[in-house]
This record gives sequence, C-alpha cells and structure tokens, in this order.
Amino acid sequence: MFKGGKYAMVAILVLMAGTGLWHAAAAQDSKQDQRLAQMTGAFASPTEAEEEVQITESVMAFVDKGKPIGHVIIGLLLVGCFFVMDQLRVHWLERIRGSEVYKSHIAEMSSKDVDVLIERNNKSRVGRLLKDVAGVYRQSADMSLISSEAEFYREKEEHRFNTFESRMAFFADTAGGLGLLGTVWGIYRGFAAKSVSQSNDDLLAAMGIALVTTFMGIVVSVILNWLSTEMGAAFRGRIILALEKVEDYREMLVKDIGRAA
Repeated sequence: MFKGGKYAMVAILVLMAGTGLWHAAAAQDSKQDQRLAQMTGAFASPTEAEEEVQITESVMAFVDKGKPIGHVIIGLLLVGCFFVMDQLRVHWLERIRGSEVYKSHIAEMSSKDVDVLIERNNKSRVGRLLKDVAGVYRQSADMSLISSEAEFYREKEEHRFNTFESRMAFFADTAGGLGLLGTVWGIYRGFAAKSVSQSNDDLLAAMGIALVTTFMGIVVSVILNWLSTEMGAAFRGRIILALEKVEDYREMLVKDIGRAA
C-alpha cells in the first residue's frame, strides 16, 4: 500500500533542494562575475567585490539577474508544484478514505461482510470501483464482466492522470526552452552592448542573463520531470492495489459459489 507520508516528504525535499541549488548557484555566479570583471578591467576594489557577493547570495537577486525570462521560469515551477500538490491531495484523500478497504482481506470475507465494507467506504475510489463491480455481477452473474469493469476503471483513471503528465511535460519543456532562449538573448545583448558602449557593466549584465536563465531552465526542467515521474509511480501503484482488490472480490465470489454448490 502506498504511503501518504512519502509524498509530503517529497514536497519538503524538493523545496529544500531548490533553495540549496539557488544559493549554491548564486555563490558560484558571484565568483564568475569577479573573474570576468578582473579579465575586463572592471574589478575596482575588494570592498566592491564583497558588496557584490552579499547581493548575489540572495536567491531573489540571483533570479532577478535573469529577468524577465527567469521570472517566467520560476512561474512555471510554481504552477507545476501546484499541480503536484493537487495530485498529492488526491492520493492522500484516497489513502484516508480507502484505508479500510486496502487493509481488508476481501478474499477471506463473506459476501455480506464485503457489501457492508463497500458501503462504508463508498467515498473512496476503490470503494466505488468495488461497488460498480458488485453491481455488474448482480445484474449479469457473469464474472467476465468483472474484468471489463476493472479495465474500464483503469483506462478512466489513466486518462485523468495522463492530463497531469501532459501538463507537467509541457511545463518542463517550456522551462528548458526558455532557458535556451535566455542564453541566446543574453549573448545577443552582450554583443550589442559591446558594440555601442565602452562600459563592461552592460556586457556583464547580458552574460548574467545568459548564464542564469540557462541554469534556471535546466534545474526547473529536471525538477518538474522528476516530480512527474514520482507521481506517476505513486499513481500506478494505487491502480495496481485497486485492481488487486477486484481480484480478491472475484476470488471471494468463486468461494461463495463453491460453498453454495
């Protein structure tokens, strides 16, 4: 049975890892700026260097160096995390509402006890699935229709989850594409700034856009793809557990028929 606490831990780890990555990247970016400033002659004094380090150690300052593209990438990350939290909510509610069904040994229970169990847990998805399966069998007395009902449930749930996966894939691909766009835009601005100005400030700002947006696009794309993969594994695990309960229900019916004969 899937564990709801795992998903909360995943969300916490994502936030901690993201914050750590931004801080590490900000510190590294500040060092690169100092080296570039030394090469171009723009490095003025140790005091200015220390001030620059203090500024770029801020996550928001690091993100601002890639604006406006960097802000859009962060927006994609937030939207993706919103959809992930919604999926976590669905899994957590199913864990709570269907916990009794998942823990029960339906194959060893009587049909009356199973009916009571299903009615008591009809708010869960697995409970509704078993209720539909029981209704189909009572109407037709054909066990082959149980498999058809279970397959219909699986296809319906997969269709819902595929919508989530498609959205996450779009957000991840868009974040990577925006990172590449920021690279091109930053390089273009760098060449344009150098051709019209003797100051290195505009050149450094342009290179900052190129490097920061590339880094942000890659990191956000990896995070979103990883979250989508983890949620996919949890979803398929839940579907397998639900289908196992259907098989247990079929086994229970076979035993009832054997006892009646």
